[in-house]
Amino acid sequence: AESKLGFSSYYIWRPRSYIHAVQVGSVMFGTASHLVTFAFISNKILLQSELSTRHLAMSMSMTGRKVSKIVSATQCKITRLIGTVDIDGNGTEHPLDQVDPFMLLDAGTLSKHATPPFGPHPHRGHSVVTVLLQGQLRSRDSFTQKDTVIKGPASYWVDAGSGMFHDETTVIPDESDPSQHVQLFQLWVSVKEEDRAKPAALQYETDLPSLEMKNDEGNVVGKIRYYVGGECHSIKTMHPIVVAHVSQDAGTTVKIPIEPSFGGFVAHISGSAIYGDSSRSTSTPYDVAVLDDGTIDDASFLTVKAGSDDGASYLVCTGEKIGESWFKILAANGAIIASTTDEARHIATEVTKASKEGLVSGNFSPFGTPSS
Repeated sequence: AESKLGFSSYYIWRPRSYIHAVQVGSVMFGTASHLVTFAFISNKILLQSELSTRHLAMSMSMTGRKVSKIVSATQCKITRLIGTVDIDGNGTEHPLDQVDPFMLLDAGTLSKHATPPFGPHPHRGHSVVTVLLQGQLRSRDSFTQKDTVIKGPASYWVDAGSGMFHDETTVIPDESDPSQHVQLFQLWVSVKEEDRAKPAALQYETDLPSLEMKNDEGNVVGKIRYYVGGECHSIKTMHPIVVAHVSQDAGTTVKIPIEPSFGGFVAHISGSAIYGDSSRSTSTPYDVAVLDDGTIDDASFLTVKAGSDDGASYLVCTGEKIGESWFKILAANGAIIASTTDEARHIATEVTKASKEGLVSGNFSPFGTPSS
């Protein structure tokens, strides 16, 4: 629809309400549906003339979202972009421990069939989305007790809630064919404490469309693909989250609309780019540009300028901030998230026991929060 209409639409989230606006000549970034010449704002229909007036006023008052810092990835068995060791110092040490609401981000390219060899492992107290750029993955979880094979580009979203075991491995029939190699990100998302008591849930969407991305002049300057939010309508999240992969043409500039109150980051994949008005640039794969705190008046978009020679590819992740403390402990090749260290350790003990029994019996039942 965007390629035919020549403009994009997006939600600007507000507490207890939303504004649904159309911005001519801008990329989409939000949970969106397309309109032709009008938009809904607080249930009022705005005609095209009203939109033009409001868009002009908004543009004059906004300076754009800034980037507070750029953090390089930590290379080990995986590539760690966000997230660090657990409460006992176990795991991968990394200088960027979190970007609210995001707890962890790993990246990888896997060329071997049936990897990684983690086996069934637990998640509890957070949401996990696998952003599958290319290739195929087989997943099995204790919630559905089913094997699911997804082919990229695809999203695989797990709300771990009170707990679940799952296993995820590559499906690569011909390891000599690079087009079959698996390219992915795995992103952990924080949830509110009340959500950790809910049952686990699984969602996925495949064959995600690639949409044309246009600049302020209406020229096509690249492609954008939503993995969560935006045009990825079937993934329902507990709190507003948007994850999108952008391929931007060389020498171009775009303004990506972002809700000012959201936290987030941009994970640079390839090429070179300048992110934000602070002229923070990078050409290093998997550098993370962390968004500064925005305000309602002047930070509803992020300016990205792609390199003049090679363009840029990057992953944009934004979401409603949770603002609650949490504690992570690694157990049975997985992770437990809880609101206190004592609760985390207690649940980890129960989970480790369940994991050992499951490896013997093959029956990994969902676990709940142990009673005090």
